Amino acid sequence: MSTINFAAREINFKIVYYGPGMSGKTTNLKWVFGQIPDTRRGDMVSLATEDERTLFFDFLPVDLGEVKGFKTRFHLYTVPGQVFYNASRKLILRGVDGIVFVADSAPNRLRANAESFRNLRENLAEYGLTMDEVPIVLQANKRDLPDALPVEMVQMVIDPDKKYSMFEAVASTGVGVFETLKAVSRLVLSRVATAG
Repeated sequence: MSTINFAAREINFKIVYYGPGMSGKTTNLKWVFGQIPDTRRGDMVSLATEDERTLFFDFLPVDLGEVKGFKTRFHLYTVPGQVFYNASRKLILRGVDGIVFVADSAPNRLRANAESFRNLRENLAEYGLTMDEVPIVLQANKRDLPDALPVEMVQMVIDPDKKYSMFEAVASTGVGVFETLKAVSRLVLSRVATAG
């Protein structure tokens, strides 16, 4: 959960981008990194394999102004999408304040989306958390694919009750990237405001 440094008057939040392999989690972070001025962000750290698949995580600290006199800093992480890195996924979720689930709009990735969402639920349960206890937004990425599935179909597979907001995105061009980040950030901040 969020950490507060009263001496520095700073609140740190952890946002995790979760989803199947190659869905666009790292692409989201790279777009944010490229658009935010150097003075409002730290360096992006990426531990990737030779084919640029996330090995452990990507990390990007972003300053988003002040709330009640406290500087807010969001630490953005991605998890590796590959199933065999589940221990890393679980570890990165520790202390999470908000989650962006990045779903792939390609027809052949529908099952991977469902399995990754189920895996998210299981890994949160390892920390004694339910999906209702963590702010979550969904992103249907790769909307520019010629055979992209309808957003409703993607959402039906991972969120049939439509409990979470769904954002359409093309992370490679930045479409929907900041809308998704703003939505999860607002949910995280409102949760802190109501708790305090």
